[in-house]
Amino acid sequence: MDAMMIPATPCSMRLVVPVPEMGEAYRAFLQEFVAAGEEGLLHNLPEENEDPAECIRRLKEHTEGYADKPDDWVECSAFWLLSDKQALLGEIHIRHRLSPALEDYGGHIGYMVRPSQRGKGHATCMLAMALTKARAMGLRRVLVTCEPGNIASARVVLKNGGRLASESVARVGRLTSRYWIDL
Repeated sequence: MDAMMIPATPCSMRLVVPVPEMGEAYRAFLQEFVAAGEEGLLHNLPEENEDPAECIRRLKEHTEGYADKPDDWVECSAFWLLSDKQALLGEIHIRHRLSPALEDYGGHIGYMVRPSQRGKGHATCMLAMALTKARAMGLRRVLVTCEPGNIASARVVLKNGGRLASESVARVGRLTSRYWIDL
């Protein structure tokens, strides 16, 4: 797909790097997933009474690296999707390269939209903006994965130029659809 064919972002939302000043908003964002019974999506759950800035520190550590990182760790950039009113709507991660594990399950880009904001086009817009960032990082194509039953996520990927490459059971034991998006 020609890079100019990636959908424009006709929204007033923007991607920002996580900042400690938005700690309480991030805690509320994460808690909404817990309340919806979706804590399995989260890698950064806050401890009870934890300073929200600590969650952001862990997020930055996860994306920027840390002293005891595993050998297969891949550098990653995290962004938040903010509305024009500064509401935290979603989170997206761009992995700078693929490890064998990420090629099997996870891909270059992973994203989530808070449960109360789904079905409004936010994920489509967020992925389109992330693809622009991935191109600026030097990536020429990206892999995005999802479970075949996640029709909404598959639709987001397809709207952003994704082409289904394969479906198989990943090492994590889940049936996984793998889509490539040319940048």
